[in-house]
Amino acid sequence: MTKSVRKFRGDLVSTDGGTTWRAAGLYGSLGDSAHMGASVTSRELAGWNPLQGSADSDLLPDLSTLMVRSRDLTRNHGIASGAAQTKVDNVIGTGLRLSATPDYRALGRDKDWAVEWSQQTESLWRSWADTTDCDAAASLNFDAQTRQVFYGGLLNGEALALPLWMPDGRSKFATRIQVIEADRLSTPIGRIDGQYLRGGIEIDDYGKPLAYWIRKAHPGDSYIGVVPQFADWERIPAETPWGRKRVIHVHEKERTGQSRGKPDLTAVLTQFKMLDHYQRTEIQAAVVQAMVAAFIETPLDSNTLATMLG
Repeated sequence: MTKSVRKFRGDLVSTDGGTTWRAAGLYGSLGDSAHMGASVTSRELAGWNPLQGSADSDLLPDLSTLMVRSRDLTRNHGIASGAAQTKVDNVIGTGLRLSATPDYRALGRDKDWAVEWSQQTESLWRSWADTTDCDAAASLNFDAQTRQVFYGGLLNGEALALPLWMPDGRSKFATRIQVIEADRLSTPIGRIDGQYLRGGIEIDDYGKPLAYWIRKAHPGDSYIGVVPQFADWERIPAETPWGRKRVIHVHEKERTGQSRGKPDLTAVLTQFKMLDHYQRTEIQAAVVQAMVAAFIETPLDSNTLATMLG
């Protein structure tokens, strides 16, 4: 006997109450769903059927294209460039300042000790961060590196930094920071992404990073033919045997299981490109119109003609 169905608050169940419309495979076959956004019959949404992908399957195949398009947009579109620069200025400003405030009560100390310790620590920090000794390339201080990392995060969705131990016998501290552009983090040639390798990052069963595969040179250097190492990768463990991080991967995870960051301009790339094309077309049309010369032949005198033309 065929069972009838009844509708309760937008849901469909059999008369025995045991089979839902989803289990019966009736999704969308009997009209609109309870949620307008899930409709498969409305004119606006009928052709909208996104894939049910994971965070990595949705992002990783497109990440390289999103990166280069975001960078191209900020290079060539004034509004996009200004928006990115304004965000950097508002968040980073002239730089981040260390404010050392130890929980002296938990440490069994008094407030006087905390004040003295804070002053000494902040002084040592400034002696390292305010000089180029903190940079592996010896060209930027920590404030400039911070701006570079944040700006790279906007354009590429992420940035990487390698804390290196580089004693030189001159500086008081041997710690140096090497900032790495996200393009250099990738899966090596001959290997493919899978359960334990995602966009150049080795992970365990829980998604914890175990190692990072980083090119020895930027892949873009291949176009100028001066750096052959762009096809060589180095496997860098995520941390030392005693737990110190060897790779600082700065990115925002929007979804569970997301291994890489997504550029901030991703959702508006199409609109920005269309706006850029529209503005260029309008300006070109205005330039052409301004260059058109017109000649009028008439037996009227100049004063009469001027009056007629306003």
